[in-house]
Amino acid sequence: MSRFAPQLLLSLAASVAAPAIASGPAAAGDDPLKPVYVVAAERTHRAALADAGTRLRTLAGRDGEALAISRVPAGRLPELVRHVHEKEKRCGGFFAFDSREQAEAFVRDDLSALAVSAQAVEYTVDNQATVTPWLGQVREADIRATIRSLSGNWTTRHAATASGRAASDWIRDSWKRLAANRADVSVEQVACSNCGQQPSVVLTVRGNELPDEVAVLGAHMDSIASGGSSASAPGADDDASGVATLTEVLRVALGSGWKPRRTVKFMAYAAEEIGLRGSNAIAVDHRNRGVNVVGVLQLDMTNYRTAGAADLRLISDNSNAGLQGLVRQLYSRYLGGGTLAEYRCGYGCSDHASWTSAGYPAAMLFEGGTATGGYSPHIHTRNDTLANMGNSAANSVPFAKLGLAFLGELGKTSGM
Repeated sequence: MSRFAPQLLLSLAASVAAPAIASGPAAAGDDPLKPVYVVAAERTHRAALADAGTRLRTLAGRDGEALAISRVPAGRLPELVRHVHEKEKRCGGFFAFDSREQAEAFVRDDLSALAVSAQAVEYTVDNQATVTPWLGQVREADIRATIRSLSGNWTTRHAATASGRAASDWIRDSWKRLAANRADVSVEQVACSNCGQQPSVVLTVRGNELPDEVAVLGAHMDSIASGGSSASAPGADDDASGVATLTEVLRVALGSGWKPRRTVKFMAYAAEEIGLRGSNAIAVDHRNRGVNVVGVLQLDMTNYRTAGAADLRLISDNSNAGLQGLVRQLYSRYLGGGTLAEYRCGYGCSDHASWTSAGYPAAMLFEGGTATGGYSPHIHTRNDTLANMGNSAANSVPFAKLGLAFLGELGKTSGM
């Protein structure tokens, strides 16, 4: 059984300025001229923001990489996103804030080094009675149907748009149906001050025996493409596939009548593509409230695979070593794999980085590819469609199985 040391959580109590979190309607979409304060690797600033933003400060991050704080017009953020994906061949790449003070406080209080080196978490793999029967229940057709709905119902799921809000409502309603009115399951939408019109969706399964210990599984719901918030961005792989995989994990677990020992939260994050905004607000809120999060798994892009590549890869950086060890053990135990392939993703790669920076143990799974990247060439374009993934969700199936293993072994089963 894993645990997160209470004394470590107490050391995280110092507040960090971050986007306000609320349960009401989200704010309106970003004005393209509104200044956004970006925290990114200094090399990213130098290559992508030299003519678009003003570098305000350069300083060392906790992992030793030089970071830059820049003031950028909101309308230029898609260019930054495109640079990270097309030139640096990676995901994410930056955090975004409403003020310079928030950005500087985030860097100052970044606890990523503590999270990566923390040895306070002890994990065990002893819940085969629950996990093994789950694995055969994963259905490719269900994952595919969710990808098709999320990528086909709206032109874009950009956080600043009404369709971004509609996608959030759709996920909320879908997860409520899976909850089937269970008294121990709740579903809510969580807005943040700079998440545009799109709130995150959080489903909570209350733990029967250890309700104050929390496991988190997440994926981001928004999509983006060049040309502004209204540009066609179906986002089938990035990241409808992650949300669909997460939804399948939820369907199988709740459909079996499973009740966890620990509290488990499923999260579909808002506004990842414009600076990890939804996840950062949630992670900082959990830290400031002293919530004992024992582990976080991120699913970002699960349904594209380069021919001959590994089925899936574990992000090797900006993650907790102990939790990565658990994921490798789960892969070997439940998927019959050998060594789990790895991929280095860089600073602020995806929503797991928000949890890492808040001091929590986090890890991320990523789709198979080559040593130079190998993820879908269609992401952040109008061509990120299910058709360009063979109209199949077969590549997401092992992610769902590994997600179920993570859920069962971190959440455990009540009464075991």
